[in-house]
Amino acid sequence: METRSPYHIERLETAAQLDALGPEWGELMAGIPDAPIFLAWEWVRIWWQYFGRGHKLWLLTARDAAGCLAGLAPLMQVQTRCGLANLRVLTYIGAGLVYPVHLDILARPADQDGLAQAFLDYLNSRSGEWDAISLASTAQTSPLNRMIPAAGGRAGASTASPYIPLPSSWELYSKTLSKHLKRNLRYFRTRLENEHPGKVSFACLSAAEDVDKAVDRLEELGRSRWHARGQATAFDSQAFCGFHKALAQLALEKGWLRFYQLTVEGLVVALFYCFRFHDRIYAYQMSFDVDWSRYSPGRLLIAYGIQSAIQEAACELDWLAGEHAYKLAWTDQIRADSELLLRGTWRGGLWIGWQGIQRTLKAKAKQALPQAAQERLQRLVAAQPSASEEAGEKDER
Repeated sequence: METRSPYHIERLETAAQLDALGPEWGELMAGIPDAPIFLAWEWVRIWWQYFGRGHKLWLLTARDAAGCLAGLAPLMQVQTRCGLANLRVLTYIGAGLVYPVHLDILARPADQDGLAQAFLDYLNSRSGEWDAISLASTAQTSPLNRMIPAAGGRAGASTASPYIPLPSSWELYSKTLSKHLKRNLRYFRTRLENEHPGKVSFACLSAAEDVDKAVDRLEELGRSRWHARGQATAFDSQAFCGFHKALAQLALEKGWLRFYQLTVEGLVVALFYCFRFHDRIYAYQMSFDVDWSRYSPGRLLIAYGIQSAIQEAACELDWLAGEHAYKLAWTDQIRADSELLLRGTWRGGLWIGWQGIQRTLKAKAKQALPQAAQERLQRLVAAQPSASEEAGEKDER
């Protein structure tokens, strides 16, 4: 016997509807302590402003019998190519160029399983309106990790995100660090201050004018570093830069911004761009002036940022996606997000199958190639957008 859902599901398709949902979205988020900043209404709204052109909102709301907002499935429909065909792929709003992690439906913990099933039932009842679902960076704790495979879907690539559980003091945390790292922190800090006495400043920015200048400097350092290697960077995109200018100012107003800066002789030599949301620090971007590499400014500023996070009693610093060596120097803790795939039409099934073949071929090629060739292949692969990455690139083209 079919069980009737206690929720009324509605699909919102316009920016005006997204705007009107802001207050209720914020109230819902307040009751979900593990929800990341990437699912905040403010983040999603600014993302849609800068990257939404060419996409279609598929924002699902679930209301209880009293009409109160019980949950959200923050989805959009993007177009992706499969041979000569254009496919309609559902993915998370905000997926792609701005690199969000730990994405999921939004529901209070006690309601999460029931709402996830209600949203999947709704999507399956309208499977003729989409070809495939591709949910990259789905949170490790999401019930979708169980429910989508049970509905005939599959898991795709996983994304590792290192994180630091923060203790009550820097002294306790420093005991987890290697002797090599602690020695280097002391050495480079002493060297920098001895060679530039009274001219070294660490700060967390709090003025709107300073934040604007810091975003400009972050863009400059990012472009300079990657262009010197002959590689493109996300900061080449005007939409990406505009997004972060707007986001940084809004985050400052909301009290979420943690923009750490190292200045020497009046020059900004390193920036650590972070957010605090609920009790977590999200370490979004680190950049430094390569002309000052002899002092290891990035490492020194990271240490300052972690100390600041501990002082304000944050429970965790999340390094976000990527098992990069500079992140793993500070922690051995890693959580993994999943990509979840579900077909809606036979064309979507073919596309999902092709995604799996590509991953297998890339893995085999990586095993067979020398390291230098592997790095070149990774750059080439990174330049080819997936369905979720295409979601972030429309305004750049």
